[in-house]
Amino acid sequence: NNTVYALAVSGTNLYVGGHFTTAGGAPANCIAIWDGSSWSTLGSGVNNIVYALAMSGTNLCVGGHFTTAGGGTAERIAKWDGSAWSTLGSGMSDTIRALAVYGTNLYAGGLFTTAGGVAASHIAKWNGSAWSALGSGVNDNVYSLAVSGMNLQVGGHFTMAGGAPANCIAKWNGSAWSPLDSGVIGPVYTLAVNGPDLYVGGS
Repeated sequence: NNTVYALAVSGTNLYVGGHFTTAGGAPANCIAIWDGSSWSTLGSGVNNIVYALAMSGTNLCVGGHFTTAGGGTAERIAKWDGSAWSTLGSGMSDTIRALAVYGTNLYAGGLFTTAGGVAASHIAKWNGSAWSALGSGVNDNVYSLAVSGMNLQVGGHFTMAGGAPANCIAKWNGSAWSPLDSGVIGPVYTLAVNGPDLYVGGS
């Protein structure tokens, strides 16, 4: 249980999330900051694995398998504003594996089937005040998200997106799902965008 699963950069700070209990030899519950010379904590951290980090403005959004953040209830998703933890609604029914920010919206993907108490099949959007589904979502786990132009690219272990065939990768344009050609065979664990190109990694 000394594993890093997620990194995020903000200014000169590197945020590190995963499954660990110390950073730089000092106690740090699954999340910590490296400022270029030393480690520090984000309050009392979270109580279980962090799988995903994303910056939304000056806030760090944190997703994973935890149920508390800073000692308070936070069902798999929480926000650190630089000094304190807060929740994003009532959170998710199961683990978050990926986060992405587009404009003022935060997207989360994972193993969950509800977000903020509403049905959301493995993917959902937080608009700053409430969670909502992305159509009918996908039919199995989401492991990776990336923003490309106006589209959210979604990778995982699914075979359907928006009720239509999509092999482990699909695209959400804000209102509808579409496949990326015939997709790939096997789970997609990571995505990266460079200009018009999308890079896909997995098994």
